[in-house]
Amino acid sequence: MAGIHPDTIKVMEFLANEGKGQPPLNELTPAEARQRMAKFLQFWNEDAPPIAKIVNRNIAGPHGPIYVRIYDPGSALPSPGIVFFHGGGFVLGSIETHEGVCRRLAIYSGCRVVSVDYRLAPEHKFPAPLDDCVASTRWVADHAVEIGIDPSRLFVSGESAGASLALATTLVLRDEGGPALRGAALIYGCYDTDFDTASYQSFGAGEYLLSKQDMVWFWDQYLNDSPDRESPRARPLRAQLTGLPPLLVIAAEFDPLLDDSSRLAERLRAAGARHDWLLWPGVIHGCILMTRMLSPAEGFLREIASWVSRQAHPVEESKSAEGR
Repeated sequence: MAGIHPDTIKVMEFLANEGKGQPPLNELTPAEARQRMAKFLQFWNEDAPPIAKIVNRNIAGPHGPIYVRIYDPGSALPSPGIVFFHGGGFVLGSIETHEGVCRRLAIYSGCRVVSVDYRLAPEHKFPAPLDDCVASTRWVADHAVEIGIDPSRLFVSGESAGASLALATTLVLRDEGGPALRGAALIYGCYDTDFDTASYQSFGAGEYLLSKQDMVWFWDQYLNDSPDRESPRARPLRAQLTGLPPLLVIAAEFDPLLDDSSRLAERLRAAGARHDWLLWPGVIHGCILMTRMLSPAEGFLREIASWVSRQAHPVEESKSAEGR
């Protein structure tokens, strides 16, 4: 396993031991899969750092109330804001699963982070989860002053399926009147249903946490038949990618979804779209959740926060550079 971080090997061994004798994720019902994920909730979030203030809200959405959690690091008002969409293949995950991630993003970036408990498939198939993400982003923009956010410095971000939803949200806002975003940080997302890429072939057998068959199962839960499967908002790698805010495209090296991100970066380059590319070496899918066992994970979250800060404060950075 040359190139794999030693902590990643420990994580893989831990997960393999925990899953010993159990069927793979893709053979479970959604309810069973959620129950399995809930088992690790406390473990992965046990090292979540303290934060100045947390506020829970229910906001209005097109399919009913949406639960959001606002993380306030205590930074000066108004701060930049990040609307965050959790991962979990559109089927799993919640505000609770990404508690440690959101606290760290808020603390490291100085932003107020609004984590969104969007509706999950298969009970709520596409486009309902995306509708919730778009509605939540618009709510944050509309209520920015009330919750301490500068609406001119608003970002979206997401992990895995949440990255797909974050990219699709930027497409909807571009096409349907905003609000304007300052940027989007996309963390090892799933952007298409092409399961024949080199990274699926290399890393999709299941030993690297996420398998090709898991991803087939996730997409089948999320999407109805055509035309949903052809929608560029469901499969944003196939969308027209001009006119978007700056994007941070992140991939993990030993991830079946690596080529989803690398292909997105290639398409952005071809379109002349503003973006930055990060490849996190030696790690697997889900790595930002693994701060308790994976030593590079804290640094990865700081990299995201640093990128957001640079996009949020370009004038200050320019002045600082001139004075050096």
